[in-house]
Amino acid sequence: MIEKIFIKNFRSIKELTIEPKHLCGLIGANSAGKTNILKAMEILLGETYPGDRAFTKDDFFERKTDETITIQIWFKESLELCKLTSTERGAGKMSCYPQSFQLTHTKNESVSFAATKFLVIDSDGREFWGSGLARDQVSFIYIPSDRSLEKQMSVSQWTLLGKILKKIDENFRKRQAGEHLSDLEKRFREAMEQPKSILESEFHDSLDYKKFKDAFIEVCRDYTQGLAHNFSLDLEIYDPLFYYKTIQIIGKEELGIFNVHELGSGVQNLVLLSLFRTYAQIMKNKTILAIEEPEIYLYPQAQRQLFKCFTNLAYPDEGDGTQIFYTTHNPNFVDAQRADEIEMLLKNKDRGTYKLEKSPAITPESLREGRFRIYTHFNTERNELFFARKVVLVEGDSDEILVNTLCERWGINLDKEGVSVISCGGKTGVLYFIGVCRLLGITDFFAMWDEDNDGETIADDFGNLAFAQQEGKGIEIPQNLENFLSDKFPGSSFRKKHKVADAYNWASTVPTEVVPIELQKIQLFLTESAVSPSTPIVEVTVTEEMTIPF
Repeated sequence: MIEKIFIKNFRSIKELTIEPKHLCGLIGANSAGKTNILKAMEILLGETYPGDRAFTKDDFFERKTDETITIQIWFKESLELCKLTSTERGAGKMSCYPQSFQLTHTKNESVSFAATKFLVIDSDGREFWGSGLARDQVSFIYIPSDRSLEKQMSVSQWTLLGKILKKIDENFRKRQAGEHLSDLEKRFREAMEQPKSILESEFHDSLDYKKFKDAFIEVCRDYTQGLAHNFSLDLEIYDPLFYYKTIQIIGKEELGIFNVHELGSGVQNLVLLSLFRTYAQIMKNKTILAIEEPEIYLYPQAQRQLFKCFTNLAYPDEGDGTQIFYTTHNPNFVDAQRADEIEMLLKNKDRGTYKLEKSPAITPESLREGRFRIYTHFNTERNELFFARKVVLVEGDSDEILVNTLCERWGINLDKEGVSVISCGGKTGVLYFIGVCRLLGITDFFAMWDEDNDGETIADDFGNLAFAQQEGKGIEIPQNLENFLSDKFPGSSFRKKHKVADAYNWASTVPTEVVPIELQKIQLFLTESAVSPSTPIVEVTVTEEMTIPF
């Protein structure tokens, strides 16, 4: 299991450290740098040995090739004992237990020189030159968003299916000392003679397999005679170098049998993920999966089921579990009860890709203790809190439709700007979600709540409402929204059973130049980076002529 990841000067990442759990969700807007984290992992742990060709000029942060790219990964437990060459001059090969991998890449454009250094570091801090022997101990699978399902379900030494079948093939070939072939190989080759003879039968007057084979072998013999020493050619219906290479995944439906590549993208995606789950199971969960947007091609129920599969793989009843890194834009792949497993990413010009710093109070224990409260407050819609660039927190549906409608009148495209208006289910809900934002490190939020009614005071042990007001991140509406607007605009009517419709009608017809100062602060929040408590806002007195018609 990976304990820590450090990336520096790579693509959009100036410097970033992540300490992932068994399940690690990377969340952020498009181009925030989520994929770059997985790509850095793939360069260090993936199918290709990390060398100079792994990098281009575009891989340097801001294309500053005079800086060094660094990717380092620490493992929670040391890998198995192996012999590696020490970086100390003259020390030679030594036994060690690898604890971390470090990859650095430096390019000197003035002399067209590039240097990539792959090191293995043990628990004592000793450095060794990296090798495939150490990398092979880490079973890492990377599935990008541009799914090459056909590639992953084909058979080669680097694909998911190929890795499984290659190991099976090695075990199939194991033989006793002195044997040329294992007993299983002998039996297989003998058994294949009959189907081979059937396929090579002459079955047509014009073209059949036997005619093609005989002609091909004869022509090849003529072409290679005298040029290739003792060379001959043969055709087999199986690969004697890799017996399982011709395995095909076949889908069965009511209409018949199909190659899996002919099935729908959603089914292919599920087959691919099933293949990974099988791989993790037979590898006894000593596997790391990095997958982009697992929700691709799946309908909502299938998305939720897949997320449950992820959690079960990461935290099985027994054993260590599979470690899964995933990027997502889908609320079904976020669980507030697992907030400690989420890394929320942002990007700006100065810092590049960076993560929001969660409060140390977010621990598995605290989340477990508050799970029922989290369950009652969060739903798929409120999960947008984790994805939005800016968040407006309101009490209920009438407040939500009022803010949404006013934003349309102000010319603010909430979806385009990545803004979510979240109905929190009352003042206590607003209080709760302000606290959630503070714990998660979310700063771009603004809250609106009603004043306490009938002298009733809501407990605010952590001062969330006071914090929001003092920091310019919230406003308190005198009395309640309906009475407040009725007082401001004589003639306005808000009926108890129709207050959502009435709020919409009010927001649709009010002249935007006379919107109350309290609501103008929401407009400022959405159009500026921050709202100061002292921000000057001109309040317009409503005249009789400005009375809102209903």
